Amino acid sequence: MSNDSTRRLVHTRTITCRAFRLADGGLEIEATVTDLKGQEVPFRSREPVREGEYMHTMSLSLVMDGDDTIRDVRAHTAIAPWPMCGGVDAAYRSLIGLRIGGGFSQAVKERLGGIQGCTHLTELVTQAANTYMQASWPDRIGQQMAIEPDPRRWSPRNTPRFINGCHAWREDGSTVQQEYPELAPPRK
Repeated sequence: MSNDSTRRLVHTRTITCRAFRLADGGLEIEATVTDLKGQEVPFRSREPVREGEYMHTMSLSLVMDGDDTIRDVRAHTAIAPWPMCGGVDAAYRSLIGLRIGGGFSQAVKERLGGIQGCTHLTELVTQAANTYMQASWPDRIGQQMAIEPDPRRWSPRNTPRFINGCHAWREDGSTVQQEYPELAPPRK
């Protein structure tokens, strides 16, 4: 890693996601992306984005129900390099009714891929969905444990889908052994 005297900051992308509990028990996820330029960005047909100015400031809000389904969506392009960038904000309402789970990313791509959406806002959908899963975890696991404490008897939808989804949650690892020993394979 270089020291600060041998490098110069030229770009800062910030993604912020926040989850809010709504009065009806649902969750609202707000996701924002900003791109702050540390150097001038020239264009052929317009004024440049200057050092210290934002290239992008965009936000997305997902209102979720307790069944992992999107009830409402709002997208807003506050700053973008081209006037038509915000022209797809309303297209994100096509996510209403979509359930976060298996096939979610493909369904988002089908609705908003290519010229149907905005690269940056569509990236925020994934970040907002991940934030929703993190924020809703205590509710989901608490409800499931109250219904059935033994995860071997959970319905497929409620079985911990993250098992084998990453290194820490591999089925033969210590995390699964500690948290869900019922689901861990027998030790040899």
